[in-house]
Amino acid sequence: NIKAGSRKRWITPEDDNFGFAKWVETNKESLLTLGNGFHYGEWVGPGIQSNPYNLKEKRFYLFKTPSNGLPDCCYVVPTLYEGPFCTEKIKETIRLLKWHGSFAVEGCMKPEGIVIWHEALRTLSKITCENDDYAKGAVKNEKS
Repeated sequence: NIKAGSRKRWITPEDDNFGFAKWVETNKESLLTLGNGFHYGEWVGPGIQSNPYNLKEKRFYLFKTPSNGLPDCCYVVPTLYEGPFCTEKIKETIRLLKWHGSFAVEGCMKPEGIVIWHEALRTLSKITCENDDYAKGAVKNEKS
């Protein structure tokens, strides 16, 4: 059994969110290889958030590399840091993204931000490059 969800609700091909539920239904067999549980990610491409990555097609980027391997229909958000939780490393990574651009889509100079996996808490958090007070603090520290 497989379900598609947006940030706040379950979606279906009849009550969709930018075509994601239809894509899940089309790629159901490949996605089932991810195994049981929730698999979080980001749906990006034309018509979604003004397509900052300038993609010609929609893509699903998983936030974590699955232990079962990555299905052909999915991408994975690149790991930019792995180690103990450290606020300075978070700020450093935001600065790196603003300087380098996206590591997920080559040539994109407006990356959305970072996703933090906290192993002990087993939670994901997202920090955006532009509209997040934490990221603004990273820029502030860079100039000081």
